[in-house]
Amino acid sequence: MRISSHLVAAVRQLPDIVERVSADPHDRDNLAALAGRSPSERADTRRTRERLVRAVHAWVHEHDAPPTRLTDVASLAGVSTATAYRHFASVDDVIQAVVLQLPMRAAELFDSSGGATDDALDSFARWNESWINACLEHGALAIHLRSSRGFLQRRREGDPVIAFACALIEPLLDALDGDTTLMLFTWNVTSDPREVLDLRRMGWETRQIADFVTRSVLATPNVTSPPRSP
Repeated sequence: MRISSHLVAAVRQLPDIVERVSADPHDRDNLAALAGRSPSERADTRRTRERLVRAVHAWVHEHDAPPTRLTDVASLAGVSTATAYRHFASVDDVIQAVVLQLPMRAAELFDSSGGATDDALDSFARWNESWINACLEHGALAIHLRSSRGFLQRRREGDPVIAFACALIEPLLDALDGDTTLMLFTWNVTSDPREVLDLRRMGWETRQIADFVTRSVLATPNVTSPPRSP
């Protein structure tokens, strides 16, 4: 498949996108705060949020299911329920903070790999490799905390976790001269943590999984309308 020359420019924008997520009003600092990782927060505030996030990890590990009450998370974190509610409005919010760690980790890994270069396809492949590595770190937990809503529905509704991931990947897809929504759908299907961990259990290496995701996205048919029913 021919790679548009505009992809190079899009890739070069990634570091700025990582620093300023386009999903208003959630910039990277706000998203980091949601995940309990914002360096601009007071140290005691950050520690409390991190304790609550770690408590969700511990709950899922013990119960093989997400918590349903913020009071349970607070108890496991060793803080009062009132304190927990000062940091998260609901149990769904603290779960969201945990899930957000995956795309944020992918962004960090992409940055540390050198970020965007003039080699557009290599940059796209390294982004996918960064995502796969983040899935291997956080995917097992994310699977238990999955939303019941579909990826594209959550994108339309402005889910902050999906918005963050899309802000990183959509500029690349927009430059590929295909149907961005379908390519995004393909990327999500092939890079879903469940599928990544399945391939890992089959013995696939990180680079192999990332290459599979890259090739699958590039092979997405350029369809502009849903297929007709037979």
